Amino acid sequence: MFSRKTIESFSRQVSEQNLIETIEQGLRTVEVKKIVGSVNRWQDFDAQFRFRLTSRTAMERYARIKKALEEGVVLPPVSLYKVRDKYYVLDGHHRVAAAKELGQIYIDAYVTEFLPVGDSMQHLLWRERAQFEYRTGLSDIEFTELGMYQELLKQIEQFEQEEYKGYYINDSFFHVAKQWYYEIYLPVIKEIRREKLLDDFPNRTEADLFLYATYHRIAKSRLLQEQVTYREALADLRPSGKKTLKEKILEVIGSLLRLNDVPHDCPHGLIIDEDGLVRVTKNCESCTKCAQGKDTVPAEPQIISEEDIKGYRKL
Repeated sequence: MFSRKTIESFSRQVSEQNLIETIEQGLRTVEVKKIVGSVNRWQDFDAQFRFRLTSRTAMERYARIKKALEEGVVLPPVSLYKVRDKYYVLDGHHRVAAAKELGQIYIDAYVTEFLPVGDSMQHLLWRERAQFEYRTGLSDIEFTELGMYQELLKQIEQFEQEEYKGYYINDSFFHVAKQWYYEIYLPVIKEIRREKLLDDFPNRTEADLFLYATYHRIAKSRLLQEQVTYREALADLRPSGKKTLKEKILEVIGSLLRLNDVPHDCPHGLIIDEDGLVRVTKNCESCTKCAQGKDTVPAEPQIISEEDIKGYRKL
């Protein structure tokens, strides 16, 4: 009888989560530590992905693959099924086992992602993330609200226009997204980690805070009636020796409001939440700042779309 200490079974995941639809994510670079199970051979490996039952032929093959990896030979990609952030081996068990034993960080793989049915918040977020990863190839960005992935995709598309306009460079969108990730996204995430901002915003993710911070770009563009690039907006948010990123956001937005002589209400469509975060709306009826002392219910913040700001893009 098999021990329970085996790698995870993909079939069990399919049954428990009612996984029906799939997205072919194509060739991806996957973290080896996220490969946790098998599609059809989960009983053949222990929890550390080591062979439980061996034959001479199988172990000789494993030894050849391990030696090839040690010598730096590039082996064909494996085939994986993905469920959320976990991966299950369809083909390439020997290569994955050898990679884990050698401490390899990444492995190339053809990935098929499985998605659940249903319209729960959890499932809808899961599906939005899958579509975002399919479009960009970026796999470690997590949001807690619906619609955020689409907003981030618009940022990457705008970055592509700003960086490549006039240069006639025909790069793949994957390459553009990767450039955006390292030049725009990751520097802000490092500041968020350095300042431990997640401690101040429970139940939020780093990606949530990134998007909140970059709302400043749209807010400043709207208030100044001119197009502000990502680089200019992020330069405004660069932390100083005495101010954190959170304080810097409030300082910059506050100065913009004073610049436009808007001490109390905000006809430009800004909403300043109680936690100090800034959002931009197409039609701002009320917010916590404007409704103080009034028996009114603050309007639900809605993020302005790229179409809503076409007017000042041409300035």
